[in-house]
Parts: sequence; C-alpha cells; structure tokens
Amino acid sequence: MRSHHIMDSAGTLMGVALVIVTGVHLGGKASTSIADEMAFASAVLFLGSCGASHRAISKNDEWYEVVLADRLFAAGLLVLLGGVFSLWF
Repeated sequence: MRSHHIMDSAGTLMGVALVIVTGVHLGGKASTSIADEMAFASAVLFLGSCGASHRAISKNDEWYEVVLADRLFAAGLLVLLGGVFSLWF
C-alpha cells in the first residue's frame, strides 16, 4: 500500500503564505498588522513540514511523517489562520 505524504500540501501552503506576505506589504498594511509576520512564520513551519516529509520518504522512517511533519503542518495552518484573521481585527 502506498502511503500519503503531506509534502505537496505543505509546499503549496508555503507558497500561499508567501503570497500573503507579499500582498500585505504591497497593500501597505505591514505597519498596522502582524499578518505578514504570522504568514512568514507559517511559511517557515510549512518548510519544516516539507523537510520532515522528505526525510520520511528518503529514510523510509514513518515517525518523521506521522509525528513531526503532521504537527508542523497543523501548527502552520493555525498560525496562517491567525494571520488571516488579524487582517480583519
């Protein structure tokens, strides 16, 4: 059975987070909100998730995928959600 890795999802969301950082700076809201810092932090978490997923694939060790990559991915989602919500408040 082929296992599912979250590397593609984490990579896509890392790109989305970096687009949000760029959009906040181009929109002139960088000085009034923390959305760009939170989006950048989520991009770093997604990068860590990609790295852990790659390690799981290359070393055939599911611990990196099941524990580390999944937790970093979930943390990145929560931070990104908080960053998007901070634009409205």
